[in-house]
Amino acid sequence: MIQIMNWLSMAIGLIPLNRQQLHSNFLVDYVMMVLVPCLYLIAYFGIIVMQRFGLAFLDACNSVCRLSNNLFMHLGAFLYVTIFVMSLYRRKQFFVDFETHLAEIDVVIKKCRQVADLDKSRVKAVKHSVAYHFTWLFVFGVFIFALYYDASALYGTFGEYAIIPFMVSSFPYLAGSIIQGEFIYHVSVISNRFEQINTLFEKINQEARRRHAPIQVFDIESEGKKQERKSAVIATKTAFGIEQKLADEMKRQKSPHEDEDEMNTSDEEDDDIFDYNDTNTENTESTSETNLPDLFKLHDKILSLSVLTNGEFGPQCVPYMAACFVVSIFGIFLETKVNFIVGGKSPVLDYMTYLYVIWSITTMVVAYIVLRLCCNANNHSKQSAMIVHEIMQKKPAFMLSNDLFYNKMKSFTLQFLHWEGYFQFNGIGLFALDYTFIFSTVSAATSYLIVLLQFDMTAILRSEGLMT
Repeated sequence: MIQIMNWLSMAIGLIPLNRQQLHSNFLVDYVMMVLVPCLYLIAYFGIIVMQRFGLAFLDACNSVCRLSNNLFMHLGAFLYVTIFVMSLYRRKQFFVDFETHLAEIDVVIKKCRQVADLDKSRVKAVKHSVAYHFTWLFVFGVFIFALYYDASALYGTFGEYAIIPFMVSSFPYLAGSIIQGEFIYHVSVISNRFEQINTLFEKINQEARRRHAPIQVFDIESEGKKQERKSAVIATKTAFGIEQKLADEMKRQKSPHEDEDEMNTSDEEDDDIFDYNDTNTENTESTSETNLPDLFKLHDKILSLSVLTNGEFGPQCVPYMAACFVVSIFGIFLETKVNFIVGGKSPVLDYMTYLYVIWSITTMVVAYIVLRLCCNANNHSKQSAMIVHEIMQKKPAFMLSNDLFYNKMKSFTLQFLHWEGYFQFNGIGLFALDYTFIFSTVSAATSYLIVLLQFDMTAILRSEGLMT
């Protein structure tokens, strides 16, 4: 699916032809990225200057139809020109850097999976692939229906010249949606790599759950007696060291029983200083905690890849979300205040109303998929830190026997805590690309619709001859 979308993107001039080759012919790579925008601008200014091949200049188009058509056409021009300018900036370099970093990440992930013995788990990958292809098929189906409806209606009105009004009506929204499709693909790749890292972290977590840390026994009372005995010996030597005769006399007066007691005491001291660690048997089984340093580095690399992707496609989300917002609000307004009252009396007005509704639904579907995948990528990155916290709470043997693992795990969770406040998929900082954006747009749209629906359209429709 992504290959088809890449071919379509190259055909309409959104990405270079040889996007993964830096040292290729510059003219060949960017010829479509210059030719297609020129054709669009010729069609756009041709309709405005010549006042032909536009719905607004038809006799059957009333004032409401002209307002709707002009808004749709000019909003599409703003969307396409903005996306085109941003597509020229660092577009080819981004594809090269993304594929290079992704190849490095995949090599390390493959090595870690071999160490953790996870090469046989394919069930989850198959399920993800089915959902992935079903989503793309659904999106393609929605766009094919929207393009077919617009093209058929324009062909019935303008005949062989229908390509001119089609370029200024549906083409900008198609181009903007394809750019968002590129964003969706790259975010899904990032989310998939986070899932693979979480699988490796979960493997370590399962091993820590099965194998507990060895328990070391310390006899506090014996340790205290040993310390008291050593202190007494040192004090005796320092206080009575000059009384050698008294010490010799005491040695001569020792009984055999006391000698036996002293020998028993020395045996107890030997028992007290017995090393309990020698009784612990080490597990020499091959485990996956050796992947931890590589997993921490991989997580940082994928986060850096997220920043790179957001820097490339995040600015293009701003005009697309704005166009989606305006088209959706005006589509609801036309459907409720115009088409619901005078639907069927003016074919051109009905066409504009349905065009708004169709493209509002289409752009909202794309926007929802963008928000969903960005949210999934953020959640998968957070899940890695949660799994590491869970491993630390279990206190596995490898963490207690080596402070390096504990320090790295602690540093990783602390670093991600700061990273969460630093980065999130966003539209150049204006809004976050998550589910909170849906709530904010719905609340804003409700406020605008309350104002728009208060307009009385009966006088305008009556003056246009649509109402009696």
